Amino acid sequence: MALTDELLKLQQLRDAGTLSDAEFAQAKVKLLADTSNSRSPGDDLIGQAANRWVTFQIVMAILGLVVAAIIFFGFFLPHVNSFPGGGGFPR
Repeated sequence: MALTDELLKLQQLRDAGTLSDAEFAQAKVKLLADTSNSRSPGDDLIGQAANRWVTFQIVMAILGLVVAAIIFFGFFLPHVNSFPGGGGFPR
């Protein structure tokens, strides 16, 4: 049952005279404390999705850096000295 339904039921019991004001206040505090501590597994789906997305972005950035390093050190750097006119960096 939803929290609002439980609170309405408590309000009706108080209005009918079944619960005193003190009993109503105690029951309401207990109900609110119970619902704040008992979260269902689906409550944090947005947070879990955001964590997965950030992890994906980090993995993709690292993968991109590795590919860029392979291209630079494996293909570009060995061919620097093979350019006409001596090529390479000045010594």
